[in-house]
Amino acid sequence: MPHRLGIVDLGSNTMRLVIYDYTPGHCYRLVDEVREVVRLRAGMGDTNVLRAQAMERSLNALRMFRSFSQTMAVEEVTVACTSAVRDAANRTSFLARAEQESGWQLRVLSGEEEGYYGALGAINTTGLEQGFVVDLGGGSVQVVEVREGLPRRSVSLPLGALRMTEAFLDADPVKPSQVTALRRFVQEQLAPLDWFQAQPGDQLVGIGGTIRNLAQMDQRSQAFPLDVVRGYRLPSKRLRSLSDQLWRLSLAKRRNQPGLRRDRADIVHAGALVYAVLLEESGFPGITISRGGLREGLFFERFLAHQEQPVFPDLRRFSVLNLARNFGSDTAHSHQVAFLALRMFDDLQPVHGLGPAYRELLWAAGLLHDLGTAIDYENHHLHSDYIVRNSALPGYTPRELALIALLCRYHRSKGTPKGGELRSLLTPEDRRGLSILAGIIRLAELLERGRHQVIRDLRCHFDVGSGWVQIEALAAGDAAMEIWDAGRNLGTLQEALDMHVELVQGVWQEEA
Repeated sequence: MPHRLGIVDLGSNTMRLVIYDYTPGHCYRLVDEVREVVRLRAGMGDTNVLRAQAMERSLNALRMFRSFSQTMAVEEVTVACTSAVRDAANRTSFLARAEQESGWQLRVLSGEEEGYYGALGAINTTGLEQGFVVDLGGGSVQVVEVREGLPRRSVSLPLGALRMTEAFLDADPVKPSQVTALRRFVQEQLAPLDWFQAQPGDQLVGIGGTIRNLAQMDQRSQAFPLDVVRGYRLPSKRLRSLSDQLWRLSLAKRRNQPGLRRDRADIVHAGALVYAVLLEESGFPGITISRGGLREGLFFERFLAHQEQPVFPDLRRFSVLNLARNFGSDTAHSHQVAFLALRMFDDLQPVHGLGPAYRELLWAAGLLHDLGTAIDYENHHLHSDYIVRNSALPGYTPRELALIALLCRYHRSKGTPKGGELRSLLTPEDRRGLSILAGIIRLAELLERGRHQVIRDLRCHFDVGSGWVQIEALAAGDAAMEIWDAGRNLGTLQEALDMHVELVQGVWQEEA
């Protein structure tokens, strides 16, 4: 049974409302997201007193979110407060007023809880198994160790971007002595964390608006061809260069930096400096960006409540199935195309030599190739490509996402599989693999042309020395259309393998 859940994240800098439609354990989708910069921590300083204007901004946003949630027929809302409220000397009166005016009950997260939910969101959107999650917000930074795909020990440090800006970077432009003082303070805070060190096989994942903005700025400078940051890896060298660039600019110039939100320009330089020190001190060569964080962690706790641990056992598989289910493409046709494509891949493995990683991408494309029919049939291959490349399939890297999207585009006999604007993300092996996999998925699609699984299975035979491949399509009925259409579209696979390819019809027998 589907449900609609709202989650409000009342942070030190920004308040966000996300709304999800979901069927527990089966599928979910983000319905809407509203963001308002409230700067709840502004002016607190060392007094830890929430100031009048900051409270009014937050209460106004809460009332607006409440009204919007009612309009959107949200059944239940969870409101989580982080470091600004957690640290506030006058939090009791603020909470009472907020609950009275919004009608919602507010939950104040401890530093450990904030770290846990942030890490949970990151794990369920990146597939992190070993390493650390860093969540830099407006007031604090949570560092969480992840082992065997689960959050472990964590710490909350007073290193948020808004807090650091007010404490150290109050000049415009910033003075070098202020930068030195901020860096020294961050190093002092990190000094006791002898466990926060890069080990072989570890990854560092970052969540929050600051690291997303820094990644978007880096993507602009690198002419990155995808408009998604999830899974993007920002090398420490380029992060350090960004941080040095930003603090040297005036506020007016920072506001015009490509990729940077204007309402974050007055605090992003502090956040960038903190991140630069974090990577230097921990020894990580780069940081991977997660779109999932605290809000997503709170959602996944509900979505996966039937499990012992609220973590996807196979994130990549679920991501593909979830997208297919949301677009109505989790059908017998899509599963049969994927099955035939994998059978062809496996039988021809000695010929093409591609590894199991490409097999998984072929399966994903088989499930997702027809997503675009929800928009239009004539150009559905282009629509499928667009949907996949903008969905940022959780658990897949940008390179893998590009390959899946391209296979969705080239599953129809339209265009040569070269990669287009996504080609820069592909390795030489990927470019060869794309042609082979496109040839395979085209034939699998055409052998399922009638969408009634008349071609139940297939077998491939070959003679490498003589340079030929035979595909034997095992039919359980009249497969004239399928054999005709597939037979006239053998060219892509033939060219990719540099072998003659022939198609013959066989008879499917259930006992076989």
